[in-house]
Amino acid sequence: MSFKRGIRGGEFRGALEALAQQDGWWKDVLADKSLIIGVRDEYLNVYWQGQSIFKVSFRGGKVTASTHEKYLLNPDLRDQVSLVEGKFAFGEAEPRMLTRKYEGVETLAKLKRAASLYSGREKEGVHEIATSNLSVVDVEIAINASGVPGVERNLPRMDLANFETTANGVDLVFWEAKTFSNPELENGKIAGQIKDYRTVIDLHKTEIDDSYRWVAKNLADMAQWSNPRRNVAAAISAVADGAKLNVSSANVGLLVYDFTADQRDREDKSGKTLKERVTESLAKVGVGQERIKFKGTTKGLTI
Repeated sequence: MSFKRGIRGGEFRGALEALAQQDGWWKDVLADKSLIIGVRDEYLNVYWQGQSIFKVSFRGGKVTASTHEKYLLNPDLRDQVSLVEGKFAFGEAEPRMLTRKYEGVETLAKLKRAASLYSGREKEGVHEIATSNLSVVDVEIAINASGVPGVERNLPRMDLANFETTANGVDLVFWEAKTFSNPELENGKIAGQIKDYRTVIDLHKTEIDDSYRWVAKNLADMAQWSNPRRNVAAAISAVADGAKLNVSSANVGLLVYDFTADQRDREDKSGKTLKERVTESLAKVGVGQERIKFKGTTKGLTI
């Protein structure tokens, strides 16, 4: 079992910095604050609404990027394609069907639009929260639970990791995000999921601490390279400069969004709202009310 984050190799970091000074896809990514850069173990994922539109690695002394073929389908296609004797007659449409060349921010916009087709409201909400909270340091967080007694081996990824300034340094807080209509809130599965997260966090504290110190340094560097389009919160800069980072399994919370006032206030047969039922369920696994946030919309949802 291991948990590792960070671009630690000096050559890779130097190559990314140099590439940021040149016109092209990486400079455009850094300038686009609506994109989330997820720092992995010696590679990056560039996310749009939960979809990784670029995987960025370092091979043969060069920065390399790849994307999934499904994001290259041109979202501007509008025409009908005839089916003739069992075959589709693409005709003049065929050369236009794929995005074949990176041609600046217009291409980046096409990739984002194509990726949006594979997202959903929950991922869209996570993206909105992450891009509006500068203290978010990670998304789509997988921690290996293989071999941990009592924990589901294929533990779902946590949605967000955030730095929170406290009187005793900076707390690393993990958040799970759900839309109000997600059945996992009703069937109690979310409580077990958070309990499992807390178990694996306890097992990986040292690795998590080391990893997110590197992530903070990398994100601070990228903000500087963006000159200065991309920003990081003071807490990230502080950890990058050596401030104390507190990693605790107690710091796992739940975000619930996308509901109306009627849904919020609706009670079940026991006379309790969904928020009350979820809060009671999570209290049994040690999650306090300060780590449970219900908000009708992700707009203005602060963590």
